[in-house]
Amino acid sequence: MPARLIARRSLFACLLALFASTCQAAMVECSLNTDRSQFGSQLELAIDGDACAQFSVGFLFYTQQEYEQSRLWYASAAEQGVTRAAFELALLYRDHLLDDPGAERVRWMNMAAEQGLVHAQIELAIDYIENPGDSAERVRVMSWLEQAAQQGDVKAMYLLGWLYGNDASGVQDMASDDELGMHFSLADDKALYWTCQAAERDDADAQMSLSDAYSYGRGTRVNQVQRRLWLERAASNGSEEARQWLDTSDMAWYSRLERWVKWQLVDETARCPDEAMAAFSE
Repeated sequence: MPARLIARRSLFACLLALFASTCQAAMVECSLNTDRSQFGSQLELAIDGDACAQFSVGFLFYTQQEYEQSRLWYASAAEQGVTRAAFELALLYRDHLLDDPGAERVRWMNMAAEQGLVHAQIELAIDYIENPGDSAERVRVMSWLEQAAQQGDVKAMYLLGWLYGNDASGVQDMASDDELGMHFSLADDKALYWTCQAAERDDADAQMSLSDAYSYGRGTRVNQVQRRLWLERAASNGSEEARQWLDTSDMAWYSRLERWVKWQLVDETARCPDEAMAAFSE
């Protein structure tokens, strides 16, 4: 797994919109009430069994670092169908705010993912990439990512592309009559397609991966101009790895000047390989 994905996981977690104003669930749709002045009335409703109030009370306890109380109310809300409550509870375990001797994080994260919460599906996809399971788990994760990517989730696009290009669980060896397994088997063209979809939407990880593809000719022809252009886009989107590649401070000043002059003459923009665009053209 590329180090850039591990390094950016904590950053991605910060973007999960903890303060989102609404909560979509398979069974219950809730508005998150963050007004502490209404805590008393929300608590009364929660005690009476109101799932949305339980979710809000769990969140308010979380903001006060009363994690055990937060756990109790999130769990009650999740069991009544508030998908986001299951996800937030899983995060308490993931972030080591609660002890997790019995794999509770995985249990609650799976509940949220099975109910369609994209954030949970992506968390589990990253889990799989960091610790590959069997081929059935890979297919399940990629199915989630494909659904999220088709709905426009950029991080899902990148992860789906990464998985199409990398396999540690033997999906490529699955029987040819396993239609779903074959659909998610290794495929450089699909890897390029989804990586490009994310790169064009300014995902720095995807832009680095696309630069690598052009550099080594994986799924497309080697093109050092495009490699450089995608590196520059990744650097402009905050990739420290891209900045390091572009840093030529260890070169003699005249070499840096020659390279700078050369790049001023390049009349080209970063683009996706033709092979990527052809992946889903049929």
